[in-house]
Amino acid sequence: MKIFTSISLIISVLLSLLGIGKTPDVKPLADYNHENTYEMSMLSVNKNGKLVNEDGKKIVLNGVNIGNWLLWETWMGFVPEYTNDWAHYDTLQVLTERFGEEKTAEIEKTFMDNFITEDDIAQIEKLGFNCVRVPFWYRNFMNEDGTWLTENHNDNPGFKRIDWLIEICEKYGIYIILDMHGAPGGQSKNHSTGKAGRNELYEVKEKMDACVELWTTIAERYKDSYVVAAYDLLNEPQNNGGYSGDYSWEAGTPEAMAQTNKAYDILYKAIREVDENHIISFEGIWSTDVLPNPKENGYENVMYQLHIYDKDKNMINYRVNELRKIRKKWNVAVYNGEYNNGENEHFAQMLYKFCDINRTKWNYKTFNAGKQWGLFNQNVDRIDIKTASYEEIIEFVKEIALTDSFEFNDVEMSKLL
Repeated sequence: MKIFTSISLIISVLLSLLGIGKTPDVKPLADYNHENTYEMSMLSVNKNGKLVNEDGKKIVLNGVNIGNWLLWETWMGFVPEYTNDWAHYDTLQVLTERFGEEKTAEIEKTFMDNFITEDDIAQIEKLGFNCVRVPFWYRNFMNEDGTWLTENHNDNPGFKRIDWLIEICEKYGIYIILDMHGAPGGQSKNHSTGKAGRNELYEVKEKMDACVELWTTIAERYKDSYVVAAYDLLNEPQNNGGYSGDYSWEAGTPEAMAQTNKAYDILYKAIREVDENHIISFEGIWSTDVLPNPKENGYENVMYQLHIYDKDKNMINYRVNELRKIRKKWNVAVYNGEYNNGENEHFAQMLYKFCDINRTKWNYKTFNAGKQWGLFNQNVDRIDIKTASYEEIIEFVKEIALTDSFEFNDVEMSKLL
């Protein structure tokens, strides 16, 4: 660690002397006009753990998460935090009890139609990104009992969203990583899964069966799509800090590792039954030490992942070194699926670039979360869904969702250059 830290700091000094180690001056949104001009093709992992296209050319994914689109996280949302663990599921429950399933679906649709549009994907390209990570949850596709929302998948709102996104992203040269942010039953007790306090995926067979069915249906549908760069099997599994009771295994413990890696094995093998093409990503929470040896398990074309929220330079170095070591050891691609490194984010960016770390920034847009969390931010008076009328809620989400109503975070964006 000390050796790598010294090397990284030397690199930082050298880059500074060359004039590229300092945080660039901030610039307004209108000054960004990047265009992706390469021809897209199916990505894979080569023998050195690098992503390559079908011509063998190295591709480094540098993107942004479009969280809060298909799965609402209340801490950066527009609904009051009625409890500390209030999540998308709770919002659906209130809306459904008040207005019924049809009107609740229309509220979700109105928000989602406006929160991410073609203009947003065009803007993501202009900002210099070539990838979006798409956090979704099972309720975009399925009912709570694991049955499909529609008999015909072409009419399913979840598949219609992803179909549309693939079409638009292809137009702008943007790759997509599909991220199972909320699995049936939950893959952790954290509210970011869509409902807090469960973590039932590993022990409740019906939940795992539904997850397998969802992933295999996704893989079957998109197996030939080169716009889809990878499948991210489970977001932050075993993120159970602060919870107790059944299934509250602490991340990194033998039980948590065994449960997670068993689930990974089931999901990997199920996807490979229908899709031999796409990269599959395994997340290590909160270290790569918890991840399985791919060679022992017969895993191929895989990308191992961390989320790096460290603010200290030494810890940022340590995490980057973890990814470098596992890439060299197991010849897997490596990926920083979510990051926010605070005041040292420009320093972190230099390491990510120098070490060819694939990465997606958290997050593209936020409400009420403070400027540091989004490239576009908006403070709104949260609407009380327990008392507001259906008409008021529809009008509210329509009005606030478009990016035109958000403020561009030029300071945060300057750290990414």
